[in-house]
Amino acid sequence: MSGLWAVFPFVGAIRLSTVFAYVAVVVAVTWHRRSLLVGIIAGMAWVSAFEIVFQAFGTVFGKYDATHLFYLTFTISGWVVAGYVAGIRPHPALLLVWLLVFLGWMAYGFHPNHYGDPNFSVGQEIFNVVTKDGLAAIYLLGGLRPFRLRSRRATPASEPIQ
Repeated sequence: MSGLWAVFPFVGAIRLSTVFAYVAVVVAVTWHRRSLLVGIIAGMAWVSAFEIVFQAFGTVFGKYDATHLFYLTFTISGWVVAGYVAGIRPHPALLLVWLLVFLGWMAYGFHPNHYGDPNFSVGQEIFNVVTKDGLAAIYLLGGLRPFRLRSRRATPASEPIQ
């Protein structure tokens, strides 16, 4: 199943669906926001958020060690924060649905396929792609229509200046 991956120098193998989703998020958010920087931030915020959650659950399942999780989170969590600061705000209800699907993957066994893995599992690959690309779609929507809490009444600070 090596046709599912693109192999990049210095980076390694990445699923084609991940590459296409990243490009789609960057292009769509860049077009909508008219800012390449915000588009790149949106794409990196999505990838980083997914990897942090993925590695955290992998650590719980004994696939990775806590030190690896700490350093990974320390190095890439800034993208998630930058996404929030740039106005990339996924809807909490969509994130909850996504988390339930991710937990379904955990219940199914959480055996992510790797490049060249001889024990390739179609079911595991479907969960991986659905969770990763599902979160990409949620971040894309959060970039196009950011979630904002609605206030019940206007405060003096939120009234327009005349």
